[in-house]
Formats: sequence, structure tokens, C-alpha cells
Amino acid sequence: MEVHHHGHVPKKWSEYITEFVMLFAAVTLGFIAENLREHQIENNRAKEYLELFKAEVIKNDRSIDSVFKFGIPVLERNERLYFKLYANDNISNDEIASELDLMLYRFANDKRIFELMKNSGSLRYIKDRKLIEEINAYESVADFAEFRTFDQESAQIKLFWDFLAREMPPALIMKWLSRPKVQSELKEFMKMNTQYPTLFATNQQAIDKDLQSLKLSKHVRNLLANYLINKCTIQKLSILNLRILKKNSEPLLKHIDAYLATN
Repeated sequence: MEVHHHGHVPKKWSEYITEFVMLFAAVTLGFIAENLREHQIENNRAKEYLELFKAEVIKNDRSIDSVFKFGIPVLERNERLYFKLYANDNISNDEIASELDLMLYRFANDKRIFELMKNSGSLRYIKDRKLIEEINAYESVADFAEFRTFDQESAQIKLFWDFLAREMPPALIMKWLSRPKVQSELKEFMKMNTQYPTLFATNQQAIDKDLQSLKLSKHVRNLLANYLINKCTIQKLSILNLRILKKNSEPLLKHIDAYLATN
């Protein structure tokens, strides 16, 4: 039996070119599709992070409002008291205990999402460079505002308490701690010894007697006035920084909303 072998017919150059063009087109389209997919993923991540960061800024604004609501009355009472101490030699210990306000309302910068974006390099997902600059600027102002309320005010209040412990009669401090406002503000603090109200009530007569009979020297009253002036000045600086921070948050939130709406 004869076997017939079919000869190999060589391809034309045009066929090689066609196959190359088709392969190149397929690889190029695949590359473009992958880039588009990656771009879409990054854009979605940027929007997710910005939504979360926006929530942090709003939370900070609410925290600032709370500091203003409760902290400014403290400032007003203490300023009123230090003018009384300066002008009135006959101010009573009971009046000092009623006016003195040692409460401290502080601002903590919630920056967990910002730190996540910065440390993971996710800020690069945001294509608006001006928005990135605004975010970084906001965090710098927020960090400084937090520094004011935590480090400076905390250090000052520690010195103030040391002075009160050294120079003030115990009856004055006990009277201050017994005020309904202080009891309300320091609920968890007071729960550590639920017997405190009963103990105070049992000894109130002796405490009131001490407050009426003891008279602070001019030197001690001047020291107290100076501590109050210092406390109020630092608190005003803190409030000023918080107002600047909240002012910065307004255009930032608008810019974030505009970015989310157009991307």
C-alpha cells in the first residue's frame, strides 16, 4: 500500500503579521482591562476611606461642641471668682467653694482612619492633590488642639491641685466635691466610694463651721487668683485652637462631599 505524505505549506508573511497583531491586541486589551479594574478598585477604596474619614471629622466636631458646651461655663465661673478674689478681701471660703470649678473637658483627636490611610499608603488612592493637602493640614491642627487640652491643661491642673492640697483647708475641697454639679459630673469617680455622700452629710456641720471660721490670708488668696488666671488663660488658648480646627473642618467636609459626588 502506498502512503501519500502531504507536504507542509508555509504560511505567508501576511498571516504571521495578522496573528502577531491579534496576539498583541489581546495582550494590550487585557493589560488595559486590568489597569481599568485596578483603577476602579483604587477609586472605590478612596471613596470608602474618605467616607470613614469624613465620619471622623464629624465626630471631632461633635466633641468640640461638647467641650464648648461644658467647658466655657467653667471658664466663666473661674474668671468671675478670680476677680472676686482680687477685689474682695472678705470673700468667704464657702463662696470660694461654690464658685471654684476644677472640671476639665478635653478634646481627643479621632484619627484612626487617617493613620490607616497614611501608614498603608492609601492616601495615593485620592486623585485630588489639594484634598490630600487639606486632610494633612487638618490633622496637624487637630494634633495641636489635642496637645493643648491634654498636655498643657493636664500639667497645669496637676500644679493647681498640688497648690490646693498644700494651701487650702480640707473643708473647702470637701465642700467643692459635695456640690451637686460635681457629684453629677464625676458619677463614676464617686461610685468608687458610695458612702461619700453619707460621710459628708454626717460631717457637714463641722465642715461648714471650719469654712466659716477659717480665713484665707491675702497671700493665699493671691496665689489662688494667679492659678485661676493661669488655668483660664490656657483654657482660652485651647478653645481658640478648637475654634480654628472646627473652622478648618467646614471647607474640608465640603471638598470631601464634592470629591465623592464626582468620582
